[in-house]
Amino acid sequence: MGEKMRVLICATEYYPDGSGIANVMYNVVRELEGMGVEYTICSPTGPDIKLGDLDHIKKYGILGMLQYWYQVSRHLESNDYDVAWLQNPFIVTRNPFKHCLVTMHATYYGARTYAIGNLPLHLYKSLVTHLERYCLTRMPTNTFFTGVGKPVCEELENIGIARDRMVYIPNGVNIRRFRPLDDKKPMRKKFGIPEDDVILLSVGRLTQQKQPYTMIEVFSHLEKEVGNVTLCIAGKGDLLEETKDLAEKIGLRKVLFLGYVDDRDLPDLYACSDYYIMTSKYEGGMPPLTLAEAMASGLPCIVSDIPNLAIVKDADCGIILNFGNVSTASDQILDYISNECSEHSQNARRYAIDQLDWHLISEQYLKMLLEIKHGEVTLDL
Repeated sequence: MGEKMRVLICATEYYPDGSGIANVMYNVVRELEGMGVEYTICSPTGPDIKLGDLDHIKKYGILGMLQYWYQVSRHLESNDYDVAWLQNPFIVTRNPFKHCLVTMHATYYGARTYAIGNLPLHLYKSLVTHLERYCLTRMPTNTFFTGVGKPVCEELENIGIARDRMVYIPNGVNIRRFRPLDDKKPMRKKFGIPEDDVILLSVGRLTQQKQPYTMIEVFSHLEKEVGNVTLCIAGKGDLLEETKDLAEKIGLRKVLFLGYVDDRDLPDLYACSDYYIMTSKYEGGMPPLTLAEAMASGLPCIVSDIPNLAIVKDADCGIILNFGNVSTASDQILDYISNECSEHSQNARRYAIDQLDWHLISEQYLKMLLEIKHGEVTLDL
């Protein structure tokens, strides 16, 4: 695909600031650049066009996002880009872009449906869900959508977007950065991880949807049964201190809170662990970025039974559990880690190489962008 194309990418976050959306776009953009695509990044931190205010978005949520998208619609009203690629947009005014692709990394509709958070948060998400529906359904009919998870596509359909205007393109992973490590012990010293323990790793923000309390309760059962097992939790988030307090209250000795781990160190952290664990109640991406990184690192995966994590079954690289019953889930994990899992480790790595390499994912996006440019969208990815 050697055709030249000018793409405008608009997002409320971009690497190195932000998390999911920022990392996805950064990795895809690097691949597209190698395919000859000319791109302009517009976000509150640039790097090409700076609009909105990242601090306002962090502090005021949807109000900060609305400010950003309003500025996008006004500042870029006159443009000559071949395609505008919008990430989770909230454009309440007229969409100024002639050719447009919308990528949804999650929906407020989905978060509300899965009843994540307390009552004030439910009310907030309910309000934003109506706003989300208004913004997305009034997009021009020649606007096409991608969802980073099959459930996200189903949520879009429930919101009111026709199925023939959307396609699922999964999250990816850099299979060269994230890879297995034969000798784990030397790298464990770097993070202060017990060299001879079985290591369960969790990476990501500690929020309601991740259910960190459930993870701690499940691990408390494991710690009583197994002396040489450690749970490593990497990440910050609203529930970090409360999760630490719970672990201390229960009296756990083998939980290691690593806090924020720099992106440059993450490959080593995955590679020196033994298993990856996710107790999430809701995820947008399929797979979530951290799960893709764990699979590329050859980690057998222990995950909750939500649609976005079903990829573990498809890849045959771990076990899927109902964490609603903590005692039963703990027994299943104990049985799982007591048996040899080299086949699941190999399957995880193989699936990441064959299905989740960022280069493969970016080729799907490029095909979509070119078809939108020429007005010949087939959605046969």
